[in-house]
Amino acid sequence: MAQSVNEIRQEDDESMGQIRAMHLCLHMALPSAVKALIELGVPDILTEAGPHVELTAAEIASRCTERAADPESLDRLLRLLASHNFLRVRVNSENPDQRKYALTTAGGLQYLVKNNKKSIASQLMLSLTPEFMSPFEFLRETVVDRSILPAMRAHGMKQWEVLEKQPELGDLFNRAMAGSAALLMSTLLEKYKGFEGLGSLVDVGGGTGETLALILSRYPQLRGINFDQPHVVAKGVQVPGVEHVGGNFFETCPEGDAVFMRWILHDWSDEECVSILKNIYKALPPHGKVVNLEVLVPEVVDSSLKSQYAFQFDVMMWTYFQGRERTLSQFRKIAADAGFMRVEIVAVVADQTVLEFHKS
Repeated sequence: MAQSVNEIRQEDDESMGQIRAMHLCLHMALPSAVKALIELGVPDILTEAGPHVELTAAEIASRCTERAADPESLDRLLRLLASHNFLRVRVNSENPDQRKYALTTAGGLQYLVKNNKKSIASQLMLSLTPEFMSPFEFLRETVVDRSILPAMRAHGMKQWEVLEKQPELGDLFNRAMAGSAALLMSTLLEKYKGFEGLGSLVDVGGGTGETLALILSRYPQLRGINFDQPHVVAKGVQVPGVEHVGGNFFETCPEGDAVFMRWILHDWSDEECVSILKNIYKALPPHGKVVNLEVLVPEVVDSSLKSQYAFQFDVMMWTYFQGRERTLSQFRKIAADAGFMRVEIVAVVADQTVLEFHKS
């Protein structure tokens, strides 16, 4: 007896469900493969060749750093990335094992090169270190008891303290933040014009100052104040117009016409965010504002790539720092609790949203 259309669809759905479940079991293969390719210098090789040049695994292997890689082994990693649309692949019809690979604009592998200020290779490498993998082993415990911090269970200390006690890891973290900043800021400075007319700008949690340096390269009239922990600003970049100030944003904030923050509030609970924002509020003039760059969580759950990124980022920040990504309404709530009158979306940059918090 022939199957009905509904029966076939049900079988297809069941098969897809099985594949999706198995896919989760194999999830570490992809980031681990990308890590290996970064270490071999493959993104650099393909980027130097350009998007219109197709290379075989053997050709790529011969150009790898340190020593030539095994072409067959390399091809297995490359075809995995191609199956996820990180690369374009063309198969030789006469010899199916003879594949050629090239970059694509939407693939993103060009943002994982080693020697480029706009690279997020360090961020991927950081995410795969034992110090950033182990807290996820305790995620179940914090779901049962919200007072449990996965990072504390994994390390016996907070994630920030791990970065302080391990200078090499701290340097990798700073490189990761600088790379993501350079990648985002070039686009942000094209889209967002809210720094025009300001005399001074404070970058709260600005790391070593790369973000502020990028802003001042476009707005040289600004006096920039890079505000972060003393041990962080001690390694700050020396840029004309940028002053490095060490301190604790739970205690104070330097004065300025406006405050810029990127990926800061998502590290903290609502109560901690309100505490930070109250100090910022006091440091701003009557018509001052906060320029806040964060991932904005959609109010309605969907399966788009942008939504998946936001929800993954949310769980990651929760696991590391007991932080969270927020919806627009949640940002408005913490801003209002700190005294700010209004919150506006002023620009969207890739997966990030620029919000302004206004005092008046």
